[in-house]
Amino acid sequence: MSERARGANPSGLRTQVKAALARWVLHKRRELLGSEEAGHRPAAHDEATHAWDGRRRFAEDYVFAAAQPDLGVLVRLEWLPGRAAHRVWLVVLRDDVAWWIPPDETIVAQSVADRWHVAGLTLDCVQPLSRWTVRYAGKLHPAEGIEDRRPRRCEIQLEFTADAAPFVPGVDDDPDLVARRLGEAHWDPELVRAVRRATQRGYVQVGRLRGTAVIGDDVIPIDARSVRQHHWGVRDWGAPTGAVQSLLVDGDELAWVQRAEFPALTLEGGFVAEGGRWQAIRGIGRAERQRDGCRLELETDAGVRQWSTQVLRAATMRVDGRGSFDLALVSGPTGVCGLWATQWRTLPPVPAVR
Repeated sequence: MSERARGANPSGLRTQVKAALARWVLHKRRELLGSEEAGHRPAAHDEATHAWDGRRRFAEDYVFAAAQPDLGVLVRLEWLPGRAAHRVWLVVLRDDVAWWIPPDETIVAQSVADRWHVAGLTLDCVQPLSRWTVRYAGKLHPAEGIEDRRPRRCEIQLEFTADAAPFVPGVDDDPDLVARRLGEAHWDPELVRAVRRATQRGYVQVGRLRGTAVIGDDVIPIDARSVRQHHWGVRDWGAPTGAVQSLLVDGDELAWVQRAEFPALTLEGGFVAEGGRWQAIRGIGRAERQRDGCRLELETDAGVRQWSTQVLRAATMRVDGRGSFDLALVSGPTGVCGLWATQWRTLPPVPAVR
């Protein structure tokens, strides 16, 4: 045995071996899923809701997130078949006030078969993987920013138009990045079972959200860079110890990233989009939310990109008694704007895997 081999760190060698194996598996998976003819890429039929597989925390959500200077919008409609209910989120963030549907009013019993029209929120797929409309008629309450706590009448009429093909997290993410993270994990039978239980599929699409939001007497024109997300599978708000998802708009460039930290591994990925095309990032050097600002550092094909933003307004809610979700409107120099979402576990800590 060589001196180099005898002096190697066994833990480091195991990580490298696992990363190499993960890289090979990902390569084969990308070969399989890379053919649209094989039906594995997002297709028109994937825009519809999917059959419930019977798992208790199965959920299917449709999300529209958009940011422009001094305005952020999040719309989320989630189907919860195991609870015979829907969850409806609508958050409008401005620099001086945050409006939302209060957390104790977001769960709506599934009383009708129409999964696209719930509690005043209506989603309509006009053209699959291309155009959607978002409409809301109801009330929004001030979450933060003003003393007058009375709800306001709200009317929203928006249209999402896609700019690029869908991005599939875990498949379109940089394979070396995913392999590195999998190689760092402590793989044991319990982790394998947990991964199988928590499988989730979906995609993210870049576009533009245009229309108008009327809140009380305030008429707000919206013409914002946007992403929409569609995911289905098990969703456990208490699974990650912490998670970050960020949408930043910098001129014609849009960055979407996510990082989720679990007791046994960390998963991360995302892309930078410009001119109707996206490019998977190679890594996240930093994704920090502090009291008054956020910092994001990405490794891309063009080198390291960095953004430093300040928090203009935020709203925080507890979800299912298992996790907490914070959404912030952020702004940076030269017109940079975005939404920064932070999630953390509120259940007792999970013992570390050794």
